[in-house]
This record gives sequence, structure tokens and C-alpha cells, in this order.
Amino acid sequence: MSATDFALLAADSDESLQWNSRAKKWWLRLASRCAGADCPRAAKLWPYWLSKSGGTDFDGRWYCSRGCLEAVLAARVQALLSTIHQEKPRAHRFPLGLLLVDRGVISNTQLREAIRLQREAGHGKLGDWLRQSADLSTSQLTAALGQQWGCPVFPLDPQAAPVSWSDLIPLPVLQSASAVPAYSSSDGRTLHIAFSDRVDHTLLYAVEQMLSCRTFPCVAPGAAIQSQLEQFRKLSSGNNTGFDSVRESPEMTWTICNYAAELQARRLVLARAGAYIWVRFFRAASSRDLLFRILPNPSASFVERSSARANAFAAPADGGKGGVSDASLPL
Repeated sequence: MSATDFALLAADSDESLQWNSRAKKWWLRLASRCAGADCPRAAKLWPYWLSKSGGTDFDGRWYCSRGCLEAVLAARVQALLSTIHQEKPRAHRFPLGLLLVDRGVISNTQLREAIRLQREAGHGKLGDWLRQSADLSTSQLTAALGQQWGCPVFPLDPQAAPVSWSDLIPLPVLQSASAVPAYSSSDGRTLHIAFSDRVDHTLLYAVEQMLSCRTFPCVAPGAAIQSQLEQFRKLSSGNNTGFDSVRESPEMTWTICNYAAELQARRLVLARAGAYIWVRFFRAASSRDLLFRILPNPSASFVERSSARANAFAAPADGGKGGVSDASLPL
């Protein structure tokens, strides 16, 4: 067989493989079924093919219409809301004060004095009182927190917030958790998130779902994290809308379905992220975030710090709908 014949044979083989691939995709599209349990088109093939240009993907399944999506979405929202009452504060095996004493950073006398001041004041964290009474440095406190949490300490530069990360995670979600993205691998498959108060595992899991990556927690000084959050606030494009008073499952479900319809979302992802229910709508190469605050925000000054560009939690009654009219009501 000559080289020319071999090349022609290889070209024919490539064309055959391409045709088989296209035929397979066409058949998968034709034979796909709506995942809705009570879908009225369940026994019909042709209407599915016609409607495949619409519909929404959720949890790896395709739903042909709002009616089919709404039932499964309501169940998921209710399940996420129920996790609030099931949460219990995590107790560390080794208290921070004893850890600092064991490391030789402070003495027993200094620890007792800081605890006394904390009890008399009735507020504040032990670490903050130790910084005042025992002259504990920020680096010493951060290193001890890293050991207590079992996380590495990340040398976060407070003045170097990457511009490309400003819209990676909605700003209100980061503010409520006192966290910022710290480091991303070159292939985008892993993301390290720095915390200063506590590790929020709901945030880590939500980011994995939204960005299709693996997340790892780390510790950074609180001042550095707050500085980067302020930079993110200035850089934020405001591509998210928030609701502060919508906390019931039916109303949240209606709002999500209305946004999905108005935005013509091809896919949506829903997750709990700390004090929020976070919804991300995908269409082509763009995305849009929707937030429902379901717990009091630890950041009391969030409303005052939000700029007009952030377009989140506008009063009264969550008026900032980002161009989607009457989104909190059934269409």
C-alpha cells in the first residue's frame, strides 16, 4: 500500500469516526427523556426532540419545562433549609488558649487573664483578648489557628487581590464567611480558600459545585482577608442579585424558576453556602448568581458597605432584581 493510499484510508477513517460521533450525539438528543416524575410528555418521543432546544439541566438531569423542574427544585430547597437546624458547632480537640501555652507563646497566667477579661466584657474572641493583654502577634495567632484547624497558613498579600477572582464567588458569600480565594492551580482544578474566623465547609462544597473544582481550606490573618474583600468590593461587576426576606421554600422555588425562565438558563446549580442559598444560572459562556440570605449575616455593616454596583439586598423587600420583573412572584 502506497503512502497516498494510506493517507486516503486514514482520512476516510477520520470522516467515519466524525460521522459516528455526530450520529451518537444526535441519537442521545433524540432519545433523551425529561427527568420529571409527572412529565406529561413521558410517553412521547417527538415532542421531546422539539423541546430539547429549551429546558434546563439540574443535578445532571434535563427537565423539559418549568412544571417538571419546579417539583424537584422545591424538594432540594427544602432539604438545604433543613440543614440549618441540623448544624452543631464544631468543638476543637485542643482549645486555642492551651495550644498557645503548649507552644510556649503565652503563659498560664496570661491565658487566665485573657479569659477573665473576655468573661467580664461578655463579647469578643479569646484570640483578640490575648492580643491585647498578652501582646500576642498576628502571625503567632494565625499559626496557632492553623494548627488547631489542621490547615496550612497562607501568606496572603492584603494589597494583591487578583482582578480575575473578583467575580469568582459572590462578594456577600465571601463576606459572611470572612474568606477569600487564596490560590488557584494553573489548570483551574484546585482552589485554596483562606479563612480567618472558622472554616466554612458549606462554602467549600458550594464552590466545588459551582466551579467544578476541588477546594482546600487555609488560614490567613483577618486584616489581610478584610483588605482583599474591600478590593473585591471595588472590582465587583455586580453580576448577582440578592434577597434578604425570601426565606420560605415555596417562594424561593418560584423565584428561582422565574429567573431561570427569564434568563433562559440552560443549566442551574443550587447549593448552601454559609448564610446563603446560592443559585448560579448558566447560559452559553455567561452565568448569573442569585442569593437568598437564610441566616443573620455576621458582617453587620454589609448593607452599608454594598455599593450600587453590587446590586444586592436593596431595600425595600429586595428590590434589586437585576432587570427581572416580579421575580419573587409566580409567573
